[in-house]
Amino acid sequence: MRRASFGWTLGLILLTSSLYAVADAPTLWGIPLSEYAQRRAQLSQMLESDQIAIFASESSPPTRLRFRQDSNFMYLTGLEAVNGVLVILPPGSPLGHEAVLFLPRQSRFSRLFEGPRPEPNEQTRLESGIEDIRERGALREFLAEALKTHPRVLANRPARTTMADTLREANPEAQIGSVDRLMAQLRVVKSPAEIALLRKAIQASIAGHRALAARLAPGVYEYELEGAAQDAFRRHGSEREGYPMIIGSGPNACILHYNANKRRVQPNDLVLVDIGAEYSYYTADITRTYPASGKFTPRQRELYVAVLDAIKYAEKEAKPGITLGQLHQKVEAFFRNHKLRAKDENGNEQTLDRFFVHGLSHMLGMDVHDLDPNLPLQPGMVFTIEPGLYIPAEGIGIRIEDDYLVTETGVENLSRALPREPSEVERMVRGGRSTRR
Repeated sequence: MRRASFGWTLGLILLTSSLYAVADAPTLWGIPLSEYAQRRAQLSQMLESDQIAIFASESSPPTRLRFRQDSNFMYLTGLEAVNGVLVILPPGSPLGHEAVLFLPRQSRFSRLFEGPRPEPNEQTRLESGIEDIRERGALREFLAEALKTHPRVLANRPARTTMADTLREANPEAQIGSVDRLMAQLRVVKSPAEIALLRKAIQASIAGHRALAARLAPGVYEYELEGAAQDAFRRHGSEREGYPMIIGSGPNACILHYNANKRRVQPNDLVLVDIGAEYSYYTADITRTYPASGKFTPRQRELYVAVLDAIKYAEKEAKPGITLGQLHQKVEAFFRNHKLRAKDENGNEQTLDRFFVHGLSHMLGMDVHDLDPNLPLQPGMVFTIEPGLYIPAEGIGIRIEDDYLVTETGVENLSRALPREPSEVERMVRGGRSTRR
């Protein structure tokens, strides 16, 4: 974990006999504490006078799973707290601070098995910058009082936590809704610190693709390719995958969310690789399609070029003011008007749009399908473009996906360092094979 870095650097400066201290700005996970405070303040300003927002952190995971904090809780606190609750109050609330954090005391047993966790103490106040931190046991009494003034509650994951029960016990008349709409508005435009973390996630993901392509050959199992990518992720500082890796060879490339990754790669297979490393709670999402034998067949190549041309077309059309839905419609029309054809499962010839069966884009950030307020693109948003063609009758599935930052005039392809031209992709695969000889 990249915990708060106070990094006080003391320098003795003999100038009018004074002692000066130079300090780095405190951060959590590469995000300045001032930015977390700004996020909480912005959410407070978005609330109506009779509302409060409540965020339950994740609980301890089963032994077989690693802990990952709820994204909204992490976005507002930067803390890997277990069983914590953050309450955001509207401006002018009689209850005091705009943010109140409730944390449990950690038992000696928990500390022994899980290591230290944030607790209601001075250290957590310093690390988080949250002034009002209280014992978790005080939450129910606080809510009973808060709901008298703020009976409308916006919560994260109310159906998946016991928070709804806790709220109704405090006040049976409480009106409980989702906070996702407000959080989507907060999270959709990324700060410079967030973009820096996304760039690191993308760098690790590109390294994963390169390592996987170097390992690819007929006879290799999909899970061996997965292992090569995972190793590269970790070597580049990624804590985990942003989502289960999709490594679909041959017919598996036509299964959009295939992640069993257990088939043996055959000669002339296409291998669709959709992977993304997570770095400090921000994830990439990059897809390439590789020829297992190191060279596309003529049919594979012409379909691959059609997908490549589609993503290049979408890049040119993507600019501030357009919606993701409008961009999708443009690419649908591109495939509909393409000269190539393919046969469906009944043997009937169809235009290529028949085989483009998923959305073109989604927002990207702390989650691979990040919260989306369905607004037109604006500078600072980060999203994917991922056209694909899936033709089960031919055993061909092709997708190309890159990650984009919206600028004032268009988009920047953040993952452009990973080759996608067909000849370059072929060289990536063949080059890895030659280094193993």
